[in-house]
Amino acid sequence: MENLEQIIKRLVHENVEKEVQRILDENKEMLSLEQAAQMLGLSRSYLYKQTAAGTIPHFKPMGKVIYFERSVLLDWIRSFPAPTKDNVAAAANSYVTKNPLRV
Repeated sequence: MENLEQIIKRLVHENVEKEVQRILDENKEMLSLEQAAQMLGLSRSYLYKQTAAGTIPHFKPMGKVIYFERSVLLDWIRSFPAPTKDNVAAAANSYVTKNPLRV
């Protein structure tokens, strides 16, 4: 039976190992499908569908295993900014200016 000191040491050791692995994963440039899905907050199946459709940059060096480059994924994410109210208003004004009502 573990005493309190042994339990604390074990828990500290486990948490330190998890934190070290998290830091190593954050600094990893090439990611597996699982790691990329976790980084993006997407399901594995959705990410796999995007690779099959060719809508997300990825690598398949052996024809089966899929890899992603962290920096490329970040650039890909940044290429889809959500429109702001000002963007929507400017687009609406531009449309109305270019397409006046014909009465």
